[in-house]
Amino acid sequence: MKLIYSNASPYARTTRIVLRELDTREEVEEIAQHPFDNPPQLISFNPLCKVPCLITNTGEGLFDSQVIAEYLDDKYSGNLFTEINKNWNLKTLYSLTRGILDSSVAWKQDKMRGEGLSSEFWQKRFINSIDRGLNYIQKRLNGLPQEFTALDINLICVLDYLEFRHPDYEWQQMHPELLSWYEERKSRDSLVDTMPKE
Repeated sequence: MKLIYSNASPYARTTRIVLRELDTREEVEEIAQHPFDNPPQLISFNPLCKVPCLITNTGEGLFDSQVIAEYLDDKYSGNLFTEINKNWNLKTLYSLTRGILDSSVAWKQDKMRGEGLSSEFWQKRFINSIDRGLNYIQKRLNGLPQEFTALDINLICVLDYLEFRHPDYEWQQMHPELLSWYEERKSRDSLVDTMPKE
């Protein structure tokens, strides 16, 4: 199989972490491609031209980070989604991490429009949704699974992306309990190996 990704994509990073957690890197070739370059291979398997995209051994393209993560976890008999899929509250928190990530990426995209084109209104909405989302999760940290799961992966990718793309947004000061949770996990090999970069 082949996984098309970009180093800066937090969505692609979640799937790359899954590969490492399942110890399946030797079975999946990772191919770095930038979606803005409209690479023909990526477009042929994902008409949206977004990463990540997994090309299966049967020549099918799977896209959307959650779809790919669940596929890999199922195929290789992992436990990254086991607890989440048995608990509606955990599924809701998992969905929330995806929503916070969406707001974080949209905030960055709006910033990239440049002076006079970016929207103060939308940036404020994105920031407020991130604030509320992280606060919501921080209040529920004690309810997270003891084992490392896809929920942990998403949440860590959110926090690292905020530091990577929005260094002035000091989530660490606003959410100290979440910072403590993060500090206990950030040195995990799969996370260190996939840190976002240009």
